[in-house]
Amino acid sequence: MSQSQPVSPTELDNATPARTRNPLKNPTYPQRTHLRERPHWQDVLRTCEERLAQARQKLNVIGSSPSRAAFERLFAQMTGARDQVADAVRRLPLETGDLYEEDKHRVDQAVAALDRVFRRWDAQKA
Repeated sequence: MSQSQPVSPTELDNATPARTRNPLKNPTYPQRTHLRERPHWQDVLRTCEERLAQARQKLNVIGSSPSRAAFERLFAQMTGARDQVADAVRRLPLETGDLYEEDKHRVDQAVAALDRVFRRWDAQKA
């Protein structure tokens, strides 16, 4: 037989930290710890959109140049990368744990892809 004594409910209550419990929140649901990062991620998205707006202006200036098709293809790729950034930035502040890390990785990869497309855009001749 075990030598340990049963623990009374009052001893268990005294052992837990004194925090007020919110009955509207599930205590097993992870806390959102990245909410304050939202402005940072919004800035990342804003930078992508500004770069895309500059590319759109250049595309409008090109007119009916023979190289317009190549620029339109690159612009579509830029738009796709920006959409990936926007999707992940929207979710990032609300995610926790591995989901946050996954979305952060997606943002980093989408920004890197956008940079690669812009390098090809800049190398393209009008």
